[in-house]
Amino acid sequence: MTPSTDSLAYLRLHAAGTHMETGIDFLFAQDHGARVNAVQRSVDFACNRLIRHRDLKQADSENSLSVQVCDMLTSSGIKATHDAAVGGHCDILVEGKDDFLWLAEAKKHNDYSWLDKGFQQLSTRYSTGVPGQDHGEVLIYCKVKDAKAMLNKWREELVVRNPEVNTSDGPCTDLLFFLSNHKHESSGLDFKVRHKVVSLHWEPKDN
Repeated sequence: MTPSTDSLAYLRLHAAGTHMETGIDFLFAQDHGARVNAVQRSVDFACNRLIRHRDLKQADSENSLSVQVCDMLTSSGIKATHDAAVGGHCDILVEGKDDFLWLAEAKKHNDYSWLDKGFQQLSTRYSTGVPGQDHGEVLIYCKVKDAKAMLNKWREELVVRNPEVNTSDGPCTDLLFFLSNHKHESSGLDFKVRHKVVSLHWEPKDN
């Protein structure tokens, strides 16, 4: 190993399991798939931080929560922009090497029509669907009980409202996200979306 690779290995070893590891992986990723993986893991860290402090997030708006996610991604080394102009005003945008572009549309869960609007914005307004720009996310801020049940219902609604969409489980069926895939209207290529629910319900019963 060269001194530079020794230093990188040392850095990754000490950053393992932290949000900084995702930034390192994004920076040194050699392909788009590795960049998508790093961004999704960084989003997971950011959302877990929101959930941990959900008692302080009850009055936060969609925009406020999304800005916080962007800030946490940027602190990991993945520069994220809120309200970026890309076919409209996208909630979360990440750019990278080789024309990499990853987009997320965030919605507070009010009803399933509102979530479908976010999916349509992501799929038909903001995204290009070309190689390296063919992944996105619908991020759902959920303050109702049983986020998993809400996500399952959204998965059903998504297919009913968009029959061309196929869905699948993530690596573990108990995780609070699922995946969807459909042909992008502009590029004609597969467009892949992760639908992630952020469980912000907080109703303590000790009073």
